[in-house]
Amino acid sequence: MQILAAGPSESPIEIAVTMRTPGNDAELAVGLLVSEGLINQSSVERVEFDDPIEASHPENRIVVHLRRPLDPSSIPQRTTIASASCGICGKASIDDVVLRCSVAVPIERIRLAALLALPDALRAEQEIFGRTGALHAAAIVAVDGEGGLTIEAVREDVGRHNAVDKLIGAAALRGALPYSGRLLLLSGRCSFELVQKAGAAGIGAIASVGAPSDLAVETAERLGICLIGFLRGDAANVYTRSGVVI
Repeated sequence: MQILAAGPSESPIEIAVTMRTPGNDAELAVGLLVSEGLINQSSVERVEFDDPIEASHPENRIVVHLRRPLDPSSIPQRTTIASASCGICGKASIDDVVLRCSVAVPIERIRLAALLALPDALRAEQEIFGRTGALHAAAIVAVDGEGGLTIEAVREDVGRHNAVDKLIGAAALRGALPYSGRLLLLSGRCSFELVQKAGAAGIGAIASVGAPSDLAVETAERLGICLIGFLRGDAANVYTRSGVVI
C-alpha cells in the first residue's frame, strides 16, 4: 500500500510503500506518520483511499489530508520502502530518533505474575493467527497503580511494525495520545524501530516474546523505556529499568 500525505491545497507527497495485511488501513497510515514524527494527532483532517490509475483497487493508495502544510524537509532521511519485516529502515541517526521520541511516560511498577500471563492472553486475542499461524500481533496493555496489566487493544499484521503503527494510529484518530500508563506487547522480537515507535507514542514499557536487538536496548535505555524480552513460560529478561518489574 502506498501511503501519502497532503497539506491544504497541496499535492500528496509519498511517505512510504508498505506490504501489509488489509484492514485498519487508516490507522496504519496515520500511525506511521505519527511514529515517524511527521505529524501529531491534531494534524489529521481526514483519511481517504485514492488510486486514480488503478481504480479497481483504490485500497492500494491512501492519502492522509492534514490541517497544515507538511514540510518535506521534516521527512527523516531514510529509504521510502517499508518491508513487512523491517518497517522504514535506514534512519540517518539514532540521535535524531531520540530527539523526536522524548515523550515516553515512565512506568513505575509491573507485577511479574501479571507480566508472565500476557503471552497467553495475547494469543487468545489473535483471531487471524489462530486460523493461519501467519501474522504478528501487537497489543496495548494498561498498567494500573499496583502493577496489574490489562490488554486494551490488539492489532494483527504480516509486519510487526504495521501492527504497532495501527495501534498508534487508532489512538491518534481518537485523540488519545500519548499512551501514558501503557505497555506495548509484541508477539515476536523487538527492533530499535519498534522502540522508536513506542517512544513517539509515549509508551513507557515494552514486552516482547522474542529477543530485542542491541540497538533496541540502547534506544530504550536512552528513552527511559522499560524493555523486557524473551517473555515465555515462567521467565523473562529485563534489559532496562529492571527495578520496574517486581
